[in-house]
Amino acid sequence: MKLSLWLTLSLLFLDSNAFVMRARKPLASLSTDSGRLHAKMQEKELQTEPLLTQRPDPSILLSSKDDNTQRLGFFVIFASVLLGTAGFVQVLNGLESILPTGWFATWRNYTWPIPLGLIYSVAGVAHFTMKNSFAAIVPPLGTWGGLWIVPAPFSEKLGLSYADYHTYWSGVAEIGCGVMLIAGGVGVLPVQIPAFLLFCLTTAVTPANIYMATHDVQMPGAPAVPYPSGHLIRGAAQCVLLGLFWKLAFQ
Repeated sequence: MKLSLWLTLSLLFLDSNAFVMRARKPLASLSTDSGRLHAKMQEKELQTEPLLTQRPDPSILLSSKDDNTQRLGFFVIFASVLLGTAGFVQVLNGLESILPTGWFATWRNYTWPIPLGLIYSVAGVAHFTMKNSFAAIVPPLGTWGGLWIVPAPFSEKLGLSYADYHTYWSGVAEIGCGVMLIAGGVGVLPVQIPAFLLFCLTTAVTPANIYMATHDVQMPGAPAVPYPSGHLIRGAAQCVLLGLFWKLAFQ
């Protein structure tokens, strides 16, 4: 009887060990699979992690050249923006001539003002909510070989730095002109007035974009601008905006 009981217990013990070993094997396999999955996820994260934008050699920038070259370079870039604007205006004139009568005027008067007004209003607010980003691209006095001598009246009395002063006034101007352009789009006032004001304002702040390109200045908190392709794209966008405002102002 005792022998039979002992044999029964032994068999139960062996079966339990076998069950444990069988149970451990899938768990070990699951752990291995989990480790492989984690490794793949890490590899994917590394592959999808945004690459840092490579900055140019400072020696190739216009800011590294002598004063005369910097001044000439600024005038060439600014003139290129104006020529690009004139070219885009001619493209719009061509569209106006080939579209059926009234189509271009409807597109211009009822499609452009509200979106452009919203863009400038939001951008103006960003001058305050992201002040450091916009202040970083204000050209300091003496930039481009002493060419940049734009003053900042009453900035000391207001307790503002040179960069903050120009960031704030341009932000206020963008908000005001943007709201006026929206009002023009809904027929509250002649759209030509805010369009001309925004043409002048956009021209006035163009040196900030030029400063970014000639000195490789980046806006903190904003995506890095690739050199030189990113600056070329920004310049083309500037020409498009100026061309649109010109056509709105002088229709």
